[in-house]
Amino acid sequence: MLLDAVSRIASLGFEKSYREAVVLMIRSYLSKLSSIGSAESKTLPAEANTERVEMLTGSITFKTLPAGFQSIAKGLTNGKLRVDFRHRLLSLCSDVGLAAESKSGSSGADFLGPLLPAVADILSDFDPTEDVEPSLLKLFRNLLFYIAEFGLAPPVVKSPISLKPNSTTLSNGGNTSAIALQAVGGPYMWNPEWSSAVQRISQGTPPLVVSSVKWLEDELELNALHNPGSRRGNGNEKAAVSQRTALSAALGGRVEVGAMSTISGVKATYLLAVACLEIIRFSSNGGILNCAPSSTASKSAFSCVFEYLKSPNLMPAVSQCLIAIVHRAFETALSWLESQICETGDAAEVRESTLAVHACFLIKNLSSREEHIRDLSVNLLSQLRERFPQILWKSSCLDSLLFYVNNNPPSAFVNDPALIVSVRSLYQKVVREWIIISLSHAPCTSQGLLQEQLCKANTWQKAQPTTDVVSLLSEIRIGTGKVDCWTGTQTANIPAVMASAAAASGGNLKLLEAFSIEVLSTAIVSATVKCNHAGEIAGMTRLYENMESADDDSEVVPSAPRPGGLSRLISGSFPQPTRPKKQSFSEILLSKFVRLLQKFVSTAEKGGNVDKSSFRETCSQATALLLSNLASDKKPSVESFSQLLRLLCWCPAYISTPDAMETGIFIWTWLVSAAPQLGSVVLAELVDAWLWTIDTKRGLFASEVRFFGPAAKLRPQLAPGEPEAPPEKDPVQEILAHRLWLGFFIDRFEVVRHNSVEQLLLLGRMLQGTTKFPWRFSRHPAATGTFFTVMLLGLKLCSCQYQGNLHKFKLGLQLLEDRIYRASLGWFCHQPEWYETNNGNFAHSEAQSLHAFVQFLLSQRVDAPQNDSKGQGQENGNALLNVKDSYHPVWGSMENNAAGREKRKQLLIMLCQHEAERLDVWAQPLGSKEKTSYRLKINSEKWTEHARTAFSVDPRIAFSLGARFPTNLSLKAELTQLVQLHILEIRTIPEALSYFVTPKAVDEDSPLLQQLTHWAACSIAHALEYFTPAYKGHPRIMAYILRVLESYPPSRVTFFMPQLIQALRYDDEKLVEGYLIRAAQRSDVFAHILIWHLQGENCAPEQGKEPVSAKTTAFLALLPLVRERIIDGFTPKARDIFRREFDFFEKVTSISGGESCREVNKARASDEELEAPMEDQPQPADALPTALLSGYIVDSNLEEDEEDPKEDPADHPADGGDNDDNESLLL
Repeated sequence: MLLDAVSRIASLGFEKSYREAVVLMIRSYLSKLSSIGSAESKTLPAEANTERVEMLTGSITFKTLPAGFQSIAKGLTNGKLRVDFRHRLLSLCSDVGLAAESKSGSSGADFLGPLLPAVADILSDFDPTEDVEPSLLKLFRNLLFYIAEFGLAPPVVKSPISLKPNSTTLSNGGNTSAIALQAVGGPYMWNPEWSSAVQRISQGTPPLVVSSVKWLEDELELNALHNPGSRRGNGNEKAAVSQRTALSAALGGRVEVGAMSTISGVKATYLLAVACLEIIRFSSNGGILNCAPSSTASKSAFSCVFEYLKSPNLMPAVSQCLIAIVHRAFETALSWLESQICETGDAAEVRESTLAVHACFLIKNLSSREEHIRDLSVNLLSQLRERFPQILWKSSCLDSLLFYVNNNPPSAFVNDPALIVSVRSLYQKVVREWIIISLSHAPCTSQGLLQEQLCKANTWQKAQPTTDVVSLLSEIRIGTGKVDCWTGTQTANIPAVMASAAAASGGNLKLLEAFSIEVLSTAIVSATVKCNHAGEIAGMTRLYENMESADDDSEVVPSAPRPGGLSRLISGSFPQPTRPKKQSFSEILLSKFVRLLQKFVSTAEKGGNVDKSSFRETCSQATALLLSNLASDKKPSVESFSQLLRLLCWCPAYISTPDAMETGIFIWTWLVSAAPQLGSVVLAELVDAWLWTIDTKRGLFASEVRFFGPAAKLRPQLAPGEPEAPPEKDPVQEILAHRLWLGFFIDRFEVVRHNSVEQLLLLGRMLQGTTKFPWRFSRHPAATGTFFTVMLLGLKLCSCQYQGNLHKFKLGLQLLEDRIYRASLGWFCHQPEWYETNNGNFAHSEAQSLHAFVQFLLSQRVDAPQNDSKGQGQENGNALLNVKDSYHPVWGSMENNAAGREKRKQLLIMLCQHEAERLDVWAQPLGSKEKTSYRLKINSEKWTEHARTAFSVDPRIAFSLGARFPTNLSLKAELTQLVQLHILEIRTIPEALSYFVTPKAVDEDSPLLQQLTHWAACSIAHALEYFTPAYKGHPRIMAYILRVLESYPPSRVTFFMPQLIQALRYDDEKLVEGYLIRAAQRSDVFAHILIWHLQGENCAPEQGKEPVSAKTTAFLALLPLVRERIIDGFTPKARDIFRREFDFFEKVTSISGGESCREVNKARASDEELEAPMEDQPQPADALPTALLSGYIVDSNLEEDEEDPKEDPADHPADGGDNDDNESLLL
């Protein structure tokens, strides 16, 4: 209690009481230490000596004095006294270490260790980057020397070093080699509080460079740290070998013990202390020093590590050890950063700030005077960038790269032009490589950051940095097609990403056409635009504030005594009501922009056109306002700020046009680049907007038939089902908007995949909602590239399941991966289609999107597949498959998940390769193939496997596969067998008809034809195929055909009227005739068209032709009867309309026919004239050039035209119709 009171008095800050208490406590501690190992104690037996040591270490002195020192270190607030106490405490540690080192039979750790917590507390506010006096620096050196010698530092090697069993008691002090190795490799031998104290000490310890000229002191000064005759002294070779061995182990074996032969024992101990100090710096908190808030020095502990390498004329062995220490410190930093990869929230921010601090120091270290330091910095920076790519998009790192060497040149640059040239050349190389790599992965964010840096440069007075940036980046270009800046296929090669990059650049480009962007010039233009908008907002704000200030000054009333009572009534001076609080100008602007954006949304929802330039300017000004509010001290209300931010994210989705989405990507990139803290908020709003487009069925998710493009217009003629009303808006425009949007999402994924679990989970939520139902996607042929870009983003996210930060979500990512495979295969349920457009680049980009998806699939083939969980459950890490019934939530019942997964993947790769090749041919029909088709390498067994796999996923995929490869006999045979085996399960799929309704089945009267009674209706064209003679009018087939025709309105069948009439030739059961009569009764238009066709078919055979068969005679005799039956079925009103209409056309066609016959008779005056060549016949002067073409005479026979039974008189006007041949002949 007395010592505690003394400590409290010393920490009060009174100098006299402080000095008396501290001196007394230090003397007491040293006097108790000197009693150990004295002459009296040496005469005692070993057991008694040990007992005395234990008694002393457990006495009040060694228990309470260190606690008193720690109490003073924590409670002392006076800066001057803290400096004094720091010096005294470090001196005490040096004296204790020297005294304890000389004690025979003791280790010294028991005496120095209790003081370490107090040292850690007194160093908590010490800035190691400041200049330190040599005397104080030597005290730091002595402290770390004894910590390393006594093994008080925590182990710096992860893997334990094999040691012989030894005792760690004080009596076993002779085994110095074992203790040294155990101190390096662990386990820790002392109090855990001492280990924690050493870690805190390392954060406040400056680099142990005592002299700028020669920091590794002479042997005499180092030997002074040992007492004469010490067993650890320089004369003990065995101790020196043990220290070298420990040093080699601490360096991770980078330097062999044999290479240290020129290093003495004390130097080896000193280097071991340096290694332990620098490695522990990074293992404790990632390598962030205790810098003062006002300090401009780097907080990175690398600033201490590299300090040792600046000394000239180092011995080769020592230089090797120092470089190895730098590498070991770097490895420790990487390990610490990777250990924090799963952290979120504040811990994640600390991790990312630590990473940025280290990267910025290495960048600035490129301007070092020493060449070997520059080379080492480049090497470490490259490794850091490869392990943690997110530093590519750290604003602080890019700022250091672009402007540091110009704004903060080292003093040595002034008088060394060669050094300036060398350093700038190195910077140019690093900067260019940095920019190109960042552009190849995330071109949107990279351009946004570059624009922000140029905006910052615009505020500087000197133009030299901007000039250097121009010289560095002037040749970098990106665009569609092959990019020369980088090799191989990168993320930026995805068409959607490149289109989004063009939008983020701010350039006025036509994104559907081929383009090439000069990164620097477009960045300068966009940066200027941003600066202008920011200036507008700042100017308006200052003007408003000045006006408000002037108004407030004019309203100030002098504080005169107010009249009271009757005088107040006479003067009319009454107290004025309190003025309401004025709304801030930021609030006014926020509400104004909210109303403007809401007006744009209202215009779009009403079907109006949104002006591109007006919308872009409004969004840009609103973004500038938000960013200015973030930097302002006067924050607006959270509700107004959030509402405007939400509208900026949602408006492009509401409008759903490429122009609106282009503006959206520009402002979103601006927001996340200028304010990275808004990244999660912006992405959360965008994900919600994306899911809203799924619910409202827009763009890529317009799953209704009317949005299917050309195929929707051909229903039911070429596809089953009724056509729907065409959409009000062009679905392709909304699909292109989704395509641009996806490019931005992929860009953000590349930026945050390593450093933001929250944003990765947001993307996972978006993709889970996207792939939850595979049938939600539009089947428009223009959506192919956009669809597979979504799938590519999903696979990229799923590939993160092996990263440490998403390891907890592995099962969820596996489920997402299965959904992506299911949706991708579901795209091939429909037969391939084409999309016709005047833009050739669009077709090329669609093919390129498929190629990017295929290449990613192929690159993932080496990944470990999901474990087969059959009979093993969660022990194999796959809980998605229910072991009891082998039911997968995506694939349903299955036996072997791993084998089935690989088969599905191979099937998907094959289908995507075929689709990519098909689109390539569509984009470049005359392009030459660089290699033979992959289909030649697929054998019949593989085709059979593909057919079975496709059928197990969805039978429609199998039938679409057959449509893609119609000549593949192995595939067709397998599909036929599968249809026969599962015919009851596929009744709803009309595409299966071709595999069991065949001429062979008709000949054999196959029982499978009985299923036609229950089969779904096919298209009209498909149904009419079965009218051909090969099917012999089989009653079940005819019944199915007529059921199909009955299911559609008669107006949809009129297109196929000639085929239906010809079907009467084989209508033995009168089924077709019955349908025609019933359809005629349902529709008068159908009846009229049918009568015209019947009349056209009912004509006498030409003389001189082949004899007419009996079937044809019966057919011709049937036509008038059918016509009469149709007319008899008319109602009186319909019959009247029919008579009047047909009488009118009879008169018209009789006149036209008579005139035509007379002209024909004149033209056929004689056979000789007909047979004579046209060139020999006289032509009038005004004859047309076409009159000399013999084809016009030979091919234009009016008598044949009149007698053609397929010609429809109702379709021709009185002058003979629109037949150009007839017109030419009459001329």
